[in-house]
Amino acid sequence: MITKEQYFYLRQLDDFKYLTIEQFDNIVNKIQYRTALKNHTLFFEGDHREKLFLIQSGYAKIEQTDASGSFIYTDYVRQDTIFPYGGLFFDDVYHFSAVAITDVGYFSLPMEVYETHALQNINQMKHLCRKYSKLLNVHEIKLRNMVTSSARMRVVQTLATLLLEVTTEEGRLPFPITTIEIANMSATTRETVSHVLKELRQKDIVELKYKTLFYNDKQYFKKFIE
Repeated sequence: MITKEQYFYLRQLDDFKYLTIEQFDNIVNKIQYRTALKNHTLFFEGDHREKLFLIQSGYAKIEQTDASGSFIYTDYVRQDTIFPYGGLFFDDVYHFSAVAITDVGYFSLPMEVYETHALQNINQMKHLCRKYSKLLNVHEIKLRNMVTSSARMRVVQTLATLLLEVTTEEGRLPFPITTIEIANMSATTRETVSHVLKELRQKDIVELKYKTLFYNDKQYFKKFIE
């Protein structure tokens, strides 16, 4: 069961507000609220895709690996929105793992129930289409950025994409990040990331301090995400 406050919190979110009251209440009856500590895995790559998740507090990241066990894809989950959207109405398993990178409070709900009600509601389907379009736009930007041969530029563009995807608090990324994680996202080495960060720090554009990324000049990254 969820609280009255949680009920109204969920109702105003875009992922639910287009549903009828009857549809929403039917979903709410099956929603569970949980808390998890940092480094807890919400689900593993290859698990049966039976639940959708929504992070209310804290942050999580998604990871996908190749056959050797090396990370080949890393991304971060927005608060207040359902995930994973990829594979909705289609896939049977999760294609990546989701791990809490801070302590989190989250909701889980049955995938099948949400899909059934969404299919019966044209306004909800319009919302999902808009959501897919926005996600596609972000991934198109990422793909465009990754094809550049300049490792330095890939690092800068990765920092710009993070700024686009994640709401910063007081000019900083609201969760810890390491040079290794930035390197994985940029398809380059930790040494290259450190070199680029040093250069940007000298220009007072960004700073990575104790795993906290500060954006001192957000305007600098605008051209990389337009």
